[in-house]
Amino acid sequence: MLIRISSALRKIFLTCLTIALLYRPAVAQESGIPARIVEAINETKLTVLKGNTHPLARKEFDRGPATSNLQLNRMLLLLESGPAQAASLKSLLDQQQDKSSPNYHRWLTPQQFGQRFGNSDQDIRTITSWLTSHGFQVNNVAKGRRVIEFSGTAGQVKQAFHTEIHKFEVNGKEYWANSTDPELPTALAPGVAGIVSLNSFPRKPLYRIVGVFS
Repeated sequence: MLIRISSALRKIFLTCLTIALLYRPAVAQESGIPARIVEAINETKLTVLKGNTHPLARKEFDRGPATSNLQLNRMLLLLESGPAQAASLKSLLDQQQDKSSPNYHRWLTPQQFGQRFGNSDQDIRTITSWLTSHGFQVNNVAKGRRVIEFSGTAGQVKQAFHTEIHKFEVNGKEYWANSTDPELPTALAPGVAGIVSLNSFPRKPLYRIVGVFS
């Protein structure tokens, strides 16, 4: 009877040890991403996110500010990775196209990409906490750890990002867009590249029809 109990305990111990060993690499990979946001957030020290205003959001098309309760859905905050990660990613992309490389056509899953080239858990928690503190709803953090989807109102955008949402009329059609480049606390700037989808202007396709092939 004692031998059976000892054998059962041994199996439980080995099972737990195996799970622990399998889990360790993922934890080590995630914790290895250094935090880029290291300063305390000061709402009076701001950094402009340059180049985050649509080129058609011009004065001649401006029809005035939106009401503060205008709902803005699926805004995307694009996160910034570190220079070491950017260099490592470029190297991997080159290797994936090199037939002599062991990484040739070895594609990554979104989770694997996030663990190697995304933002740290700490930075993501800091940014999402800041968004919710301004009343935004955080809808999703992409598995690649480079994009945070959030929703809110024009009033919340003005209060948090220091830019007004205006109505613009172009070729008889109306659109909503931020009228100036947004700003955010300087402490967050190392982890944020910009805001995507802060306007309703249609996006141009990435392809161009040049003719018909026969």
